[in-house]
Amino acid sequence: MQKKPDIQRLIEFHRLLLDFQATERATHVPGTFEKENDTEHSYNLALSAWFLADYFPELDRDKIIRFALVHDLVEVHAGDTYIYADDATLATKEQREHDALLQLEKDWPDFPSLVEDIKIYETLDSEEAKFVYALDKIMPIVLIFIGEGYSWQKDNVTLDQLHSNKKPKVALSAAIKPYYDQLYELLTTHSRYFPEPDSDKK
Repeated sequence: MQKKPDIQRLIEFHRLLLDFQATERATHVPGTFEKENDTEHSYNLALSAWFLADYFPELDRDKIIRFALVHDLVEVHAGDTYIYADDATLATKEQREHDALLQLEKDWPDFPSLVEDIKIYETLDSEEAKFVYALDKIMPIVLIFIGEGYSWQKDNVTLDQLHSNKKPKVALSAAIKPYYDQLYELLTTHSRYFPEPDSDKK
């Protein structure tokens, strides 16, 4: 039987979680000027996925929750890559995240299921992975909507830009797509949440 981790190893894992919490995202928390961090995002995604998964009994709920918890963990080493970042940053995303996964695998040989779930999620070969992937694309929109468009106005992101980026990604999950469609219709009635048409595009 494999030796159980001791308290020092548990402390080391908590350090990893603190580093994950220190990884900032581009989205701002409503009511503040602070950016959401990866821990907040992943926890909120996991609970939202759990909430919805109960209405899709054909899906494996536990797998969905695990995928949601680990879906961004590579960012503890790779950092978060904003979808509207410059081309040079976007071009290195895949390699940075690949290297980060190798680092996690090296650092946590005693947590093999963690790395395995990340690998399985990233293939997007299962309906559960597609479910989490698509919901992950909606979550920042919901957060910014609650914050009345602060992040979109700050970064000059138009509704057309948002829609062209999100629509094909969300379409991977037949379960989640209707939620995006409803959200998009809602956004069309809140044009004031987006920059003015004559604003400079980023």
